[in-house]
Amino acid sequence: MDQYKTGNFIQKKRREKNLTQEQLAQRLSVSNKTVSKWENGKCLPDYSVIESLCEELGITVSELICGEDNNEDKETALSEGDEEQNSGHIGSKDDVKFFLYKMHQWDEKKKNEYKQKHGIKTGITFGSALAIVISYVHWHSIGWAIFHGLMSWGYVIYYLIRY
Repeated sequence: MDQYKTGNFIQKKRREKNLTQEQLAQRLSVSNKTVSKWENGKCLPDYSVIESLCEELGITVSELICGEDNNEDKETALSEGDEEQNSGHIGSKDDVKFFLYKMHQWDEKKKNEYKQKHGIKTGITFGSALAIVISYVHWHSIGWAIFHGLMSWGYVIYYLIRY
């Protein structure tokens, strides 16, 4: 799912409905800054407003996810007379489940990236602090402690370059 593509699609559909960001925000009970963030690709709509957003813009959840019109699906749904699909073009419950599944995957990916970065920083900090403490306890010299702290950073840099 491409945040920028989805954001541009939301903007396009909002303009087609002749709505301002403020008007759309009021209808969805969110701030106009939130709508702006969606349209600029800085974030995606929250789970709680997906159905309302799709209703207001007259799109399906799958179209929102893809960030483009899927005219073929709309024509098929309209020709088949599927009431669930036709009412505001929200999409089927499977579309909503799929969207929630994709959002969950995206959230997990971001959490894992954060944990990895945070873990590396914590490890480097702990390693340096440990080197300083052990050095100071062993030699009773702040100079040696600082030297060994810097050496631990040198090892980290070597490790990052090497691997």
